[in-house]
Amino acid sequence: MKPHFLQSKAWEEFQRAEGFEIFREKGKNYEFMAILKPTSLGNYLFLPYGPTLKDKKALKPAIAAIKKLGNAKNCIFARIEPTIPFSEAEMRKIGAKKTTHFDPEHTWAMDLNQTEDQIFESIGKNKARAYKNRALKGISVRTSKKPADMEIFFKFYESVAEKDNFQTNERKYLENQLKFDFATLYIADFTDENGKKIPIAATIMYTGDETCYYAYAGADYEFRKKEGGAILLTQMIFDAKAAGKKIFDFWGITTSNDPKDPWFGFSKFKKSFGGYQIDYAGTYDILLNRKKYALYSLLRPINKLKRKITRK
Repeated sequence: MKPHFLQSKAWEEFQRAEGFEIFREKGKNYEFMAILKPTSLGNYLFLPYGPTLKDKKALKPAIAAIKKLGNAKNCIFARIEPTIPFSEAEMRKIGAKKTTHFDPEHTWAMDLNQTEDQIFESIGKNKARAYKNRALKGISVRTSKKPADMEIFFKFYESVAEKDNFQTNERKYLENQLKFDFATLYIADFTDENGKKIPIAATIMYTGDETCYYAYAGADYEFRKKEGGAILLTQMIFDAKAAGKKIFDFWGITTSNDPKDPWFGFSKFKKSFGGYQIDYAGTYDILLNRKKYALYSLLRPINKLKRKITRK
């Protein structure tokens, strides 16, 4: 029963620093960390990739504990994301309502217990060659904890988001993560013929107890042939292995084969490194106040649109 990073003490500390009230409970075969989230209608509990369960039988007592906590805090609902892959029918039996996923329902991972040669074989000849010859191509990799360097990351991140039509996280939210040990910014620089270093790609990696996560990424499309993104990801994988981690999690893929899916491109990129798929249950709501929840459901798309407009 190993909790996901988003159920860890490190993530709890970050959420507290962001101003949220946190609750943590542990039962015989389950445990969870819940974040009290505000809305205009009232609060709800959010359990990112939680509750953590020993087996499927542990879901029922875990839900009972979540309901008890939610009712005590006068919440409208509790949003859960079990990491055991329950079907929608199984979730309906315990009164859970499927909702738009918050955290990815599927992810891609790599076993870091492989040898270095096996990892190079897994990522493929072209990416392995690009990584090994990065210095000859004028590419260097650096890490940073400086909030000022997030300017580099956000330039690429927002460009990719616009191209692939997905919503970005707020800049301050990601900048604040660098204040904590778990988050590290990676930057790939290209040195041109005049000796000038030009950032061409940037990523953020999370470090957990046994797993490292490819949390966010962006790259300069103009320099795509330099393969800065692939070089950074390869460096992160080897850094995670050198740190003694067991798994590298590429954090989120789509299972859709539709090229128009906004996640199709970067899912294909992640899978090209080799590895295996992990499936979660998805995101579900446990209703605690049905009348308020009905109104919340009506207002949710409007509020989502407002946030999108505000960020522009």
